[in-house]
Amino acid sequence: MLLADLLAKCNIASDSTAEIVDIVIDSRKAKAGSLFCAYKGSVVDGRDYLSQAQENGAVAALYDPEDFDLPDSLAIPAVAIVNLQDQVGYIAHEFYGRACDEMQIFGVTGTNGKTTCCYLLTQALEALGLQAAMIGTIGVGQLSDLAPAEHTTPDPVSLHKMLADLKRKGVTQVCMEVSSHALDQGRVNGVEFFCTLFTNLSHDHLDYHGDMANYAAAKRRLFTGFHSELIITNASDQLGSSLIDVANAEFIVSYGNGGDVYADEINLGDDGISFEFEGNGVDFSVSTPLIGAVNVPNIEMLVATLLALSTPIEDIQSILASLKPAPGRMELYRSNASRALSVVVDYAHTPDALEKALASVREHCDAKLWCVFGCGGDRDQAKRPVMGAAAEKSADVLIVTNDNPRSEDPQVIAQQIAEGIKGDHEIILDRAEAIQYCIDNAAANDWIMVAGKGHETTQHIGDEVREFSDRKFISDYLKLGFGDVQ
Repeated sequence: MLLADLLAKCNIASDSTAEIVDIVIDSRKAKAGSLFCAYKGSVVDGRDYLSQAQENGAVAALYDPEDFDLPDSLAIPAVAIVNLQDQVGYIAHEFYGRACDEMQIFGVTGTNGKTTCCYLLTQALEALGLQAAMIGTIGVGQLSDLAPAEHTTPDPVSLHKMLADLKRKGVTQVCMEVSSHALDQGRVNGVEFFCTLFTNLSHDHLDYHGDMANYAAAKRRLFTGFHSELIITNASDQLGSSLIDVANAEFIVSYGNGGDVYADEINLGDDGISFEFEGNGVDFSVSTPLIGAVNVPNIEMLVATLLALSTPIEDIQSILASLKPAPGRMELYRSNASRALSVVVDYAHTPDALEKALASVREHCDAKLWCVFGCGGDRDQAKRPVMGAAAEKSADVLIVTNDNPRSEDPQVIAQQIAEGIKGDHEIILDRAEAIQYCIDNAAANDWIMVAGKGHETTQHIGDEVREFSDRKFISDYLKLGFGDVQ
């Protein structure tokens, strides 16, 4: 595609005849025929790498002219576009054939529950015979063939390319996580959403947003700055409830307390959850193998969405009965030995998520509840003592360990967490040793929650990225010492 033709589709004037074969925002990925988009990001300024992109084969560039002069060495055509970061998504949308226009895109945002809701909704759409895929923290693609993901929400160029690839594979529905960073940075610009969904808002990412008001404003943007046919929102959440009056959509359905549909008569058992669904003229029973009250709003969101899509109740009941948890999200491992143990792996890494996850497991646990968790380095330090306090509310035994300390001193992170813990606790920085300690010392019928890393398969310590998976370690160790694992 000629650069001038591409930009004309976005109402940007240019007479460049450069032939574009792909778009990149990372100069290292530029090749012969690339269009390099250069703008100031949150970490680096892409405009500093214009010459490198040219050396790697880029035939043209777009750049944000604010406080910037082009280098004299640049020989390829460069088009100045004010606020380029916000425009890249629309340009990529056109370049990759407006792929999302011909698919139903479901965008899920909120502090907690995005991954689970996307995973459950993708399962449900597949069960209805649709070609569905997801884009999110645990991967990209159809559930049977998820490829690893670098970010919760990809950069705008990668995102539109992914959507085009999924379309070519016959995918008709895509469930994607939309992070607050993505909304603030314009990563989903150009996406035509069919349905946008809101989970909840609680303390997180304040190292980036500064305060809760800015964080909430970023989340709200998905519902006010984009148009969708359908919005599903959490009436139990203050921000979620406020969206009912301001959201830009044809139809708005709320779930939870005070919502259009809600769960009632909730029963948390060893084999899952059962409850009644009521509202909007429906009243029916459901059961699911998912565990934990923390999953109730996720299931409420799923049911509200399926009802809005006119799914027959018997199909909804069948779908819920066969749901599987997202990898590392309230995922239960059980030993079949005489000293029965139940170990739950969950990605909870915010105070609200950890408190709710532990409270959910407590509902299933008649004996002691153990908790192993840490906090990531180079991230929001203010939440660390709050995490400690949140864990202490429900857990009987607390073990503070490493999460991904990155460049920070692991001992300092652990001590900051401990500042929020009033009672007894232990610090075992080696994560494998900490998990093993709990399994070795827990009594029969105790439950153990290993929180914070969920599906992750690596651990970032200093400059080293080590292979480590909570899920694999727990499964292997339980099999080694306690027989079969459910």
